Amino acid sequence: MAKEKRYVSWENANWLPMFDWNVKFFGAHLQHVENNWEMPIDSHIGFEVNLILMGRQETMMEKNRYLLQAGDIILIPPGFKHANRCISEEGMTYFTAHFNVDDPLFRQEMIKNSKILFPSESEENGKLRKVLDDWVELARQPREYTTTDRFRLQAALFELFGILSQIVCLDQDQEQNESIPPTSVQYAKAIAEAIKASFNPYSQMEEETLENKLSIEDIVASLGISSGYGLEVFRKVFGMSPRQYLSDLKLHEAKVLIAQPDLPLKKIASLLGYSHLSHFSRQFKRWTGMSPLQYRQTKKAALY
Repeated sequence: MAKEKRYVSWENANWLPMFDWNVKFFGAHLQHVENNWEMPIDSHIGFEVNLILMGRQETMMEKNRYLLQAGDIILIPPGFKHANRCISEEGMTYFTAHFNVDDPLFRQEMIKNSKILFPSESEENGKLRKVLDDWVELARQPREYTTTDRFRLQAALFELFGILSQIVCLDQDQEQNESIPPTSVQYAKAIAEAIKASFNPYSQMEEETLENKLSIEDIVASLGISSGYGLEVFRKVFGMSPRQYLSDLKLHEAKVLIAQPDLPLKKIASLLGYSHLSHFSRQFKRWTGMSPLQYRQTKKAALY
């Protein structure tokens, strides 16, 4: 008698959620600065977290003034213009890091509901310090960082995501918090992924070719939805238009490249798809209010 054929069954399986995120961690550093040191007005494509270890700092952000003392933490959302200044006579020691994750719900809730300032004695500050202190410890021991160090940084970053998610209560009353339908969130994420996949700053394309390749309308149409609907859901999820999202990608990459002092500005312009340095300089000045050379000099001066 032939044996009964068995089929694979998952009816009793308990599944964990799947995720496929693009995560960035950049600009993390520990530094001591003198009185009246300042970082001029800037904004970033990702979040910035800033911990004051000694001294006092004044942060101006979107016309609001925050005064930070030793132990205080400030969390700056993406796109928020801000400037930092040391206001203590003895100088100041700080740690800062930038991070970004393209999970739309996380970004949406963080931008809408997250606190900005976490005073040193608060419970939430204590939770965040567990992660930040680990990063500070690594920064106090400058060396050639190993793969183990990088995994340690990444593990701490995901722990930070979990803490921030708890702070904004992402998992509390999920249906009430999700004001945007899941399908719309997926469309917005697909548009963002297509923009990032098409934007290759090292493709050596001319500027016009790059702009043609990055047609937002074509990207939206490829998903089988109308241009108006695509723009609407993207703006709801990411808080900006797809074109602004692309502009932020370009600006972020430009700042990263300009911060490399040995990389000629003409080479940077070429890498970003500009046929002439003057075209890139004009666009960068529209973005930041200063030329690429002025920005490079400002970043260099801020380190001293």
